Amino acid sequence: MEDHVAPTDGRRLLDLDHVVLADGRIYRVLGNLDSRTHFFGYNVYSPEAGGDRSYQGRRYRKNFIEDERLPADVLDTYGLIPIADIVEHHQPVPSALATARHFRPKIWTDLYDELVEAAGAESVGIFGSSMFGLHLAADGTVRKDVDFVVEGLGHVDALRQALPRIRERLGFTTVTPGRQLQQYARYQKVFRNDKNSIMPIIERRWTGLQLADDVVTTIRLREPSYRTALELVTRQPDRRDIVIEGEVIAADGSNLFPRIFTLDTSAGRLDVYILWWKFSTPVRAGDRVTLRGSIVRLRRADAVRLTDFSQHWLHIKT
Repeated sequence: MEDHVAPTDGRRLLDLDHVVLADGRIYRVLGNLDSRTHFFGYNVYSPEAGGDRSYQGRRYRKNFIEDERLPADVLDTYGLIPIADIVEHHQPVPSALATARHFRPKIWTDLYDELVEAAGAESVGIFGSSMFGLHLAADGTVRKDVDFVVEGLGHVDALRQALPRIRERLGFTTVTPGRQLQQYARYQKVFRNDKNSIMPIIERRWTGLQLADDVVTTIRLREPSYRTALELVTRQPDRRDIVIEGEVIAADGSNLFPRIFTLDTSAGRLDVYILWWKFSTPVRAGDRVTLRGSIVRLRRADAVRLTDFSQHWLHIKT
């Protein structure tokens, strides 16, 4: 299939693409890195003889690095990987077009159809395990859920309007308080500064759809026009942290990865980048927030980046 070809033809790697490396490891691409030689990614599946999933005759296990190893910094879980190491390249929209009609149970195909009605077939994709059949149980049914992505921030308003109707038609709900408390217990272990507004951020996951107590899917968004500067994803030995306070004046980018928003402070406007995958849509326009992050020097202006799980934090004033 065309979307399995390694990107040696000049194609860009975009957020939520997935790739297979020569050694068999499967990576999720994070952000739209501004690089011709490397991508920024997370090793989501690794070959393992005793793994509980199978792809192309090889056993795999799913990695939960943040939750199991509790690293000091999110950069300890991600990596800059040479594009030359890629042997397969999977893209969300082509993957959905090829597989969505075969989802069992059919509710996942129905959800795909609803999203297509809201955003168009050229803008709805799948990502993660469903790209590789790793989401299937032994009988060929979806073992838990299917992860969907909508491409283009221009679809945010349409998606906001469509999701209540989609939940009602298909039998999904918003994420229940009980499920939110389960997520809070997990997130507290990872984000180890008590100044973080973890529960309000979980409550703001507006693209969440819950089907059962243990089945929740979150619609993700990506925007191809955004670029992730290399400086944002590399370590800085001379890191300098600051605490700043201000009002969020541009929040649409917080739907993306990295989470991006602009803060209006007493010293002027400042762009903030959060590299924490779990902080989905953390802020809204008009929020008053205080945060601690590190200064990153970009080409146009300095920005602030949140990566450290114990030293950095985001507090939303309520």
